[in-house]
Amino acid sequence: MEFLDQIMGYIQPAIDFFMPGLIAYAGDGVSSVNWMMLGIQLGVIALVLALLMREIGAILIFTVVGVIIHVIVDIVMPMVRGGSTGFDFNGFVQQFTQTDYLLYLGALAIGYFVAILVLGLVKGLIFRGD
Repeated sequence: MEFLDQIMGYIQPAIDFFMPGLIAYAGDGVSSVNWMMLGIQLGVIALVLALLMREIGAILIFTVVGVIIHVIVDIVMPMVRGGSTGFDFNGFVQQFTQTDYLLYLGALAIGYFVAILVLGLVKGLIFRGD
């Protein structure tokens, strides 16, 4: 398993770079990330997008669509659960000036790119000709 340590050595700086955004918006805001909820949400959206993707050339478009859908679900889910009073447009727009939120969006973009790519390749192996 020494090769896994070498691979983690290559990607650990990227994980450390995006970690403040993940902690702030996909975690408790202090020290940890809720990987289970993030993974389930990312996985379901990526699976649907990979099934809809017809050719690998559309991966960047589907990555952007995945991030947009993820952000919409992040905003709407507290309203559905009853923990939010409504949608604050000014608060939403001001998030785009915060570095942590941009790091969160960057981590989502990389996650969706990899997930849709892998699931699209698996779909291509299973459904030949589609």
